[in-house]
Amino acid sequence: MLGTIIIISIAILLIGFNLYIRVSTLKYIKTLMDKGIRFGWEQLISSQRWQKEVVENYPNDADFLNRFRKQVLSTSLLFILVIIIVLVLLFSWRSIYL
Repeated sequence: MLGTIIIISIAILLIGFNLYIRVSTLKYIKTLMDKGIRFGWEQLISSQRWQKEVVENYPNDADFLNRFRKQVLSTSLLFILVIIIVLVLLFSWRSIYL
């Protein structure tokens, strides 16, 4: 019974995370594509490169770009947190049934 609850909880958690990413991030990506703004992952994770290579190239969209970057980085941290929660749930389920 408890194992079923844990598995269902994991599935709900992953589905919820997937929906959150789709709703929150895809609207930013659509706007970036419409404006023709392009950058790489290495620029996104480096604050210095982000400022020099992206924000300075698109000064009119600096606020939007910084909000997008914050969204992506916070979503990445949320992804790591979800993976940790899933692993904890799986290990707790394993320890209960062994």
